[in-house]
Amino acid sequence: MEKFLEILKYLLLGLIQGITEPLPISSSGHMLILDSAFNNLIPPEAMNNFQILMNAASLLAIIIFYKDFLKEILSGSYRFLFKKEKEEAPRFRYLLMILLASVPAGAVGVVVKALELDRYFTNIVCVAICLFITSLLLFYVHKEAPKLTREEITPKDALFMGAGQAIGLLPGISRSGITSSFGIANGLKTEAAFRFSFMMYIPASLGATLLGVLDLSREGEVNVIGCAAGFVASFLGTYFAVKFFFRLLRKNNLKYFAFYCLAMSIILAVLIAAGIF
Repeated sequence: MEKFLEILKYLLLGLIQGITEPLPISSSGHMLILDSAFNNLIPPEAMNNFQILMNAASLLAIIIFYKDFLKEILSGSYRFLFKKEKEEAPRFRYLLMILLASVPAGAVGVVVKALELDRYFTNIVCVAICLFITSLLLFYVHKEAPKLTREEITPKDALFMGAGQAIGLLPGISRSGITSSFGIANGLKTEAAFRFSFMMYIPASLGATLLGVLDLSREGEVNVIGCAAGFVASFLGTYFAVKFFFRLLRKNNLKYFAFYCLAMSIILAVLIAAGIF
């Protein structure tokens, strides 16, 4: 019975990560909150790698969700490079912008991993502070979104959003929220900013997943069944949440996510002050 409950907790951790990954409310922050409620089922030193494994499930779901768009970008880039079809230049340019945007987070992620810096901010206090920051970003996005019409991604957009993705490594900072708000601050239309945010997530997550899986395999006590259950739950949660998110996005309903993050940050602050967390 105890083993079953432990696996169920892993499943719930994966599910909460999957549902919150495409939503601008920080999946890593919510996993830490739930894990704290479970009395640290996963040790702090292993949490980052477990999050990376769950992110791999989300990555798979996002690739499947965007399979037609990705096929268009990749096949168009191939035709531009090898068949000299100049009309495919915009697709190749878009691919270059994705790669450019992935550089900042990739560089920061390697440094964080090499120096094990994640242990300093993998805690509930950091989550509370960062969720408050995320709420401010989302209020800004909600305010600016109706004014913007530009959809073409520029190198400046890519670098700005790439820098945002590096900051989004902090638990409680929504990766999609901060990258998109940086793009919107540069004049990019909301839906284009969020779509590009998901695209730049793919190469960054691929690299992080490789490092995380290698580390997990070296750790002595890994609940393989629990990780597998969490992986499946994360995949399903992400796939259905991303569909839900874009329906809300088209109706400019991001303010609800902003209020949610603000409320969560206040609740966590109260619980921390009360000594519960």
